[in-house]
Amino acid sequence: MRRRLTKQQFLHSVCMAAALLLPLHCLCAQLPQTRISALFPTGAQRGTTIEVAITAGTDLDEVDQLVFSHPGIKAVRKRDANNAPVANTFIVSTDVTVPPGLFDARARGLFGISNPKAFRIDSLTEIVETEPNNTADQATPVLVNTIVNARANGGTDVDFYRFFAEAGQTIVVRSEAAVLDSPMQPVLQLFDPNGHRIAESRRIFSQDAALSLTAVESGNYLLKVADIVYAGSNDYVYRLSIDTRPLVDAVIPAIVKTNQPSTVTIVGRNLAGGQASPFLIGTDSLQQSVVEIAPSPDAESRTGIASYSASIDAVRTNQIDGNLLTLSHSDLAPVVEDPKAAHQMVTIPSEVDGRFDSIGDEDDIRFHAARGDVVVAEVYADRIGSIADPLLMVERVVVDQNGVETYQRLGTEDDSKQNPGGANLPTLSSDPAFQLTAPEEGVYRIRLKDRYADSRGDVRLNYRLSLRRPTPDFRLIVFDAFPSADGKAPATSGAVSLRKGGTYALTVYAYRQDGHNDPISISALDLPAGVTCPDVLLGPGAVSGNLVFTATADVAELVSPIRLIGTSGIDDARKTHPVSVATLVHDAVNGLPRTARLSDSLVVGVMKDEQPFTLEVEPMVVDLSQDQQLLIPVKVHRRAGFDRKVDIAVIGIPGNVDAPNVSVEPGTDSAVVRLFFKENAPVSSSSIVLSGTAAVPYRRNPWQAERAQEAVREAEASLAATQVAATNANHALQAAQKVVTDSEASIAALAKEVTGYLAAQEQLKSEFTKALDDHKAAVTQLTTAKEKLLAVQTDQNSSAAQFDAALKASQDAATAAESAAAQLTLLVNKSKELSSALASAKQNEEKKAEEKRNAEAKVPDLKKAADAAQTSVAAAMKTVEEATAKKKAADDAFKKADDAAKPKDINTRAVSVPVVVTVHPTPGKITAAMPNGGAVRKGTTIEVKVTVVRKNNFSGALKVTLVLPPGITGLTSNTVDVPADKTEAVLTITATAEAPVTDIANAVIRATGDFNGRMASMDAPIQLKVTE
Repeated sequence: MRRRLTKQQFLHSVCMAAALLLPLHCLCAQLPQTRISALFPTGAQRGTTIEVAITAGTDLDEVDQLVFSHPGIKAVRKRDANNAPVANTFIVSTDVTVPPGLFDARARGLFGISNPKAFRIDSLTEIVETEPNNTADQATPVLVNTIVNARANGGTDVDFYRFFAEAGQTIVVRSEAAVLDSPMQPVLQLFDPNGHRIAESRRIFSQDAALSLTAVESGNYLLKVADIVYAGSNDYVYRLSIDTRPLVDAVIPAIVKTNQPSTVTIVGRNLAGGQASPFLIGTDSLQQSVVEIAPSPDAESRTGIASYSASIDAVRTNQIDGNLLTLSHSDLAPVVEDPKAAHQMVTIPSEVDGRFDSIGDEDDIRFHAARGDVVVAEVYADRIGSIADPLLMVERVVVDQNGVETYQRLGTEDDSKQNPGGANLPTLSSDPAFQLTAPEEGVYRIRLKDRYADSRGDVRLNYRLSLRRPTPDFRLIVFDAFPSADGKAPATSGAVSLRKGGTYALTVYAYRQDGHNDPISISALDLPAGVTCPDVLLGPGAVSGNLVFTATADVAELVSPIRLIGTSGIDDARKTHPVSVATLVHDAVNGLPRTARLSDSLVVGVMKDEQPFTLEVEPMVVDLSQDQQLLIPVKVHRRAGFDRKVDIAVIGIPGNVDAPNVSVEPGTDSAVVRLFFKENAPVSSSSIVLSGTAAVPYRRNPWQAERAQEAVREAEASLAATQVAATNANHALQAAQKVVTDSEASIAALAKEVTGYLAAQEQLKSEFTKALDDHKAAVTQLTTAKEKLLAVQTDQNSSAAQFDAALKASQDAATAAESAAAQLTLLVNKSKELSSALASAKQNEEKKAEEKRNAEAKVPDLKKAADAAQTSVAAAMKTVEEATAKKKAADDAFKKADDAAKPKDINTRAVSVPVVVTVHPTPGKITAAMPNGGAVRKGTTIEVKVTVVRKNNFSGALKVTLVLPPGITGLTSNTVDVPADKTEAVLTITATAEAPVTDIANAVIRATGDFNGRMASMDAPIQLKVTE
């Protein structure tokens, strides 16, 4: 949220800029964790189903869930035509009972649960902008009472929209970007049907651009939207509502009684039944209307409120359709500032609702106080979403005998002095506070003015002034974030995503009100099985501590909401508050500072991955004194073959504590961390955490490589199977084609054979006819010859020659007749054979004809089988091609996954469970004079002169002894008394003959005595070694 930078914020920005300018090698890589930076679209109409995509993020491997903070918003993965999930895309359904407002959306993937992003539910029809719409003639048409989901896709992107308005109709145009976690700062420009620009609005601090139009003429109006510096990317999302709903600029009072209905006046534009208001914005007239705000869980939420608002009970209400209004709760009925009064008298306590409604406006709130009365004056403006930047002046009103007032300035404050989040979490507001101790009885006044009073003033510059007796109390906020790899750079957006066997630390910050200084205990509730989180203690005055979550090595993957509560005080003074949850919106970007907001839930996730190493520290609750040593044994549990050096540092120690870093070397798994609380260490309680860092050869998503390798094997098997199928299909085709060919050949042979038989029959008939004719002619000739021979024989006149000729002719005729008879006999025999063959042929013909008919009947089926075989071959070849392509894709995917899964050194951090340490005042100072530089030979003794100096009113006796670190053997000492009236003693240290020769680190000589009812100790660190 863009605000004027205070001095503190300026320094913060400089520090952040310096951090960003560090060389890249200083910015340590980290183990992957699912994080999202943009969704699109960023909202929905309740009762509808839409498609939502994660359009920007980090480590989005295998994201399979989109989880919303309201149970009425549900998401399932979108699937393509082959029922395969579409990456990072979900079908989101919103129940009609989901109230309008802001909700958290988180993604869950291989690397756990993500940070939340805002998702807006509203009551109007919604559309998505149509690209391209970068020029007026490409403007996206929008019906009135429609919400457009849009974004500035890239640098210099400009979006145009066109809507129709009737003459006299009032239209409200409002943008939403800041509430959507977007860095975009929309500028709205409105043009009338003639192309003249008639209105413009831009974001003011945290308040997004909005404007209203009462149409002078009917027609199409053009709206131009762009980022203030024409920046853009997928992160630059916004929502644009063009509607006839009210636009509320202010609520008077913006203070409502806790758990009670409150009557308020809303001031704005296009208010149903609204009356003319005396307030203006520039030259624009406003309306006002009286409404009732009723407390309701569905109507109020803290989601989206600035993180520095966690110090107060501020909420957003949705009870005016289309508006998200920030209100604050109070147990007191508010006093509304009277703008006409020169000053206003109130009693203590009071809650005053006021505003700087005109240029140069200054408010004067007065109260009576007795001498010594303590009154806290605290202003809320920045924290309740106001654009005001109040300057607080506290003055005593002095009235002389003539009734003339003069004023004694007692204090001036500008910004808040509480910034527990430092450079990590934005917790600093521009809201001033002052604690007055009245020097005299009389009237005091609080003067309030806007820092920019000379140039601005309107109803939106509202504030709340709290006047009260000191009421020590506290508020807590946890930063739901992703710690840096070294724990030193500011955290980034993230969530509690635990690796199996691992730990995750979140920092909790405390706002302490009105001098609250008691310890605060913070507890995690509703933890799922397999996840633990010990309580953390913020000692007196402490404003931060670390909660450490631990997952067991065998815990299942999970996502579970949890709660945190903080408790302080005892008996009737005991106070308990829920811990607010903050999430980082963005680092400094687009002219905006590092920004965080409140979230409505804290979620713990456990991922499939395991932590490469963890630190094990026995839970300890330690009471010690200044000038005392604390040794913390730590074990390193190594996994997946990790065996490199682990550097261990200490987090959360107070000032003036020596805490040298130690390392656990390769091949070892333990070390001892030494803390020495010096004599000027603060008396306090704190939770100390050990942090281990190491360069881990980390394999990213080895399961993907394993699945890819299995996919290669399956692709190879599938390819081989399809190749066999293709070969078999080809063989089947060839067999089917042969059957068809053979059948057709057989049919042709049968036809030819039948034709031959028929031709033979015809030939036989012709020959038989000719033979009969020849035989008949021969018989006729023989008869003639015989008759002629007979005639010659009987003719006496015949000559011998005639007889001989007749005889020869008769003989020749007989021969011819015999030959014709023989031929006829032959033909008769042949006829018999032919008749037999013909009969056989006729039988065979009938058989072959039947076979032919059967073969011909099978031909269509055989052709179909052949065609099917041909189709199978084509399909098989296509399957082979697809399988080959899949095999190549599987090979490529395996190579990519295998390359990604190859070990790469990543700086990794693990933290221990907290060690709770309470430091008490020391009873004194002890020193030891070590002879021979602390060397003691085996089997001998040395005498050590010990001197004590008592402090802090301690005057008791002391017992002095040697305290050795764990694991040291062969050395002992006696215990000597230092009576109350003595300051010296001699301690004897003995080394046995079996004592190992070694230098001994972290040995101390300790003096212990009863100090104010507790056994208090003080230590003198010594050099000690065993020699031969």
